[in-house]
Amino acid sequence: MEPYRLRRWRSRTGNFSIHTCGRPGRSKGPDAPVGDEVVDKWIKGLPGDGGIAIISLLGRKNGPNGDSEFKFYSFHGRWDSPSECRSRPSFGEWINGRGFIRSIEVIEHPTFDFKPIPDETLDAVSKDIYRVLDQKLSVILIDSGGQTRTGRVCAFMNFLEDSAKP
Repeated sequence: MEPYRLRRWRSRTGNFSIHTCGRPGRSKGPDAPVGDEVVDKWIKGLPGDGGIAIISLLGRKNGPNGDSEFKFYSFHGRWDSPSECRSRPSFGEWINGRGFIRSIEVIEHPTFDFKPIPDETLDAVSKDIYRVLDQKLSVILIDSGGQTRTGRVCAFMNFLEDSAKP
């Protein structure tokens, strides 16, 4: 089911909320290749009525020498090496080339799966979240499985998981 592990989080004041979920195609398993049609379906399933800001924490598995978390796709991520990029567009370029009806901004803050997120990255992510919320965009924060790194950002920002359906 796409988006995988979609959750809604709200500020303690209740003035705004964001959503978290797993990367496109994560519902197919942790290592399955992901076709463009699955990513299209994932994007179409994202909540919100207007523009979207996808804030990606995808980077590498298990540290700097690990696999790219974009190896499943026809696009690449910010931390991918030239040989991994293989003339593929970036995640944001790929989205912009698809002609979605909604405006979509992609912001990448690459991190390492299974590793702590540095405080300076948490701070930068939170600043971007507040910036796009001020622009009235729906925020979708993603990591590989939709819970560990995204949950860490939400805890850093003192957000509460909202038990209401996203």
